[in-house]
Amino acid sequence: MIFLNKLRIFAPQKSYTHAMREKKYKSFCWPLLLIVLAMLAISCSEDTTTVTTNDYCYIKSVTLGTVKRVITKRDRLGNFISSTNAPFSGNTFAITIDQRTGTIENRDSLPYGSQLSAVIATITFEGATLAYRTKGTEDTWVGYNSIDSLDLTKPLELLLTSYDQQSSRTYTLNISVHKQEGDSLYWTKCDSVSDSNSDSNSDSNSNNKVAALEGMTNMKAFVLNSKLMILGKTSAGIILLERSGIEATGTWEEVSTDLPTEADVQTLRQQDDNLYVSTSDGKIHTSTDAKKWDTINENSSTPLTLIEKTEDYFYALSEGKILRSSDAKTWEEEQLDSDPTFLPSINIRALSLKQRNGNNRIVLVGQREQDAVVWNKMWNESENETRAEWIYFPNSPDNTIPCPRLQHFNLLEYDNKCIAFGGSTSDNSRKALEALYISQDYGITWRPSTELHMPIQLEGIEGCITSTVDKNNFIWIITNAQVWRGRLNRLGFAQQ
Repeated sequence: MIFLNKLRIFAPQKSYTHAMREKKYKSFCWPLLLIVLAMLAISCSEDTTTVTTNDYCYIKSVTLGTVKRVITKRDRLGNFISSTNAPFSGNTFAITIDQRTGTIENRDSLPYGSQLSAVIATITFEGATLAYRTKGTEDTWVGYNSIDSLDLTKPLELLLTSYDQQSSRTYTLNISVHKQEGDSLYWTKCDSVSDSNSDSNSDSNSNNKVAALEGMTNMKAFVLNSKLMILGKTSAGIILLERSGIEATGTWEEVSTDLPTEADVQTLRQQDDNLYVSTSDGKIHTSTDAKKWDTINENSSTPLTLIEKTEDYFYALSEGKILRSSDAKTWEEEQLDSDPTFLPSINIRALSLKQRNGNNRIVLVGQREQDAVVWNKMWNESENETRAEWIYFPNSPDNTIPCPRLQHFNLLEYDNKCIAFGGSTSDNSRKALEALYISQDYGITWRPSTELHMPIQLEGIEGCITSTVDKNNFIWIITNAQVWRGRLNRLGFAQQ
C-alpha cells in the first residue's frame, strides 16, 4: 500500500513537469517564429532595394501647368489701347523629349505674351534625384520639387542621378514662345509707281517701279504658277502685268495677252490652274497662263456675267436669273428662295468655300440700287450640288452691321472667314481702305475689325483697288499707286 501510494504521488508530479516543459517549448516557439518572419521580411526588403538600386536615369515626360499671358491691343497707329490677362493651360502644348540628344522642348511655340518667369512643370523620371540650374552657368544646383515654379525664360540644365549613384544624365529644357502676336496683321510695302520707296516698313531692296498701275481704270489680281498677275483695263485696252514672284522683292513686266477688250476682268474666276472670264456678249474664255485665251462657247448669244466656277459647274447671272452649266454652253436656271429682283446687278463678287464641317458654299455679294446684297448656296457630299437652292440674306432692322456698299469692292476668303474692303462707302461715312470688314457667318453680318488693320498709309487713297491671297497666306493689295502684302502672324508660323 505504501508502494502504491508512492506511485500515485510520483505519477502526478511527473505529468506536471512534462506539461510545464511543453508550455515552455510553445512559449519559446512563438518568439522564434516571429524572428524568422522578421528575417524573411528584411530579406524581401533587401531584395526590393536591390531591384531599385540600379543605373537607370531618364526623364519620362514633362507637362506645363497654368501659364500666365498678357494680351495687348493697339490701334492702327500702334498706340496702346488695353491689356488683358489671359492665362491658359500649358498641358495643351506637347513637350517632346529627345533621349539621344538630351533636349526637351515644345513642338509648337506658346502664344505671344506668355509669361515664363514662374511656371509649374510636372517632370516624371526614372532615377533618384533631379536638380536644375540655368543653362550655361555655374549656378548651384537646385533640387527639383513638383510644387515649386520654375523660371523658364532661359533654357534650364537638368541633372538626373540614378538610384545607385553611379550614373547621371543631363538634359536641356527649352520652352519657346512666339515672338509676334499671332492675331496681328503686319503689312509691307513692296512696290509703287514711283522711283523710290521711302516707307520705313518696306524691305530695303523692294524699290520696284510698276508705272503701268497708274493708268488702269479697272483691274483684277490673281496668283498663277507662283507669280502675282494683274489683268487691267486702260485707255488702250486690256493689259497683263506679271510679277517675278510672290516674295517681298520682285520685278514687274508687262506681257502680251489676247483677251478680248470686251472682257469684264472682274468676272475672272480661277479653278485650280485654269482661268475663266466672261464678256458682255455671253462668251466665256479660258486660259492656263493668262496670255493665250480660248473661247469655250463660240456660238453663245445670251448676255451673261460669270459669277463663279466650281469643280463641276459654271454659274452666271443673266437677265435677272442665276444659271448653271457644266460646259458653259447649255445653261439651266437655278432655284432661288426669294424674289430674283433682289439679285445683284453690279460690282458682283463671289467666293467658293470649303467649310470645316465638309459643306461646300458659294457666297455671292454684289450691289443693287443703293444696297449691298448677299446670297448663299450650300451643299454637302450627301446632297447634289444641282439641287441646292440659293438663299437670300435680307437686310433686316435687327442687323446693324450689314455688308457695306463700297466703291471698288473686294471680297476674299482669309483665315476661314469672309473679309471685305475697298474704296469709300456710298455715304462717305468711311474713307477708302479705312477698315477690314469681317464676316464669320458667310455674309449675314460684317463687322469692321478692331484687331486687323489696313496699312495706315493706304487710308483715303481713291482709285482702283484689287487684291488676292497667295499660297503663303499673304494678302496682296494693289492700288493705282502702291503694292502691299500682309499676313496674320500665326498663319506664317511653321506647322510642326
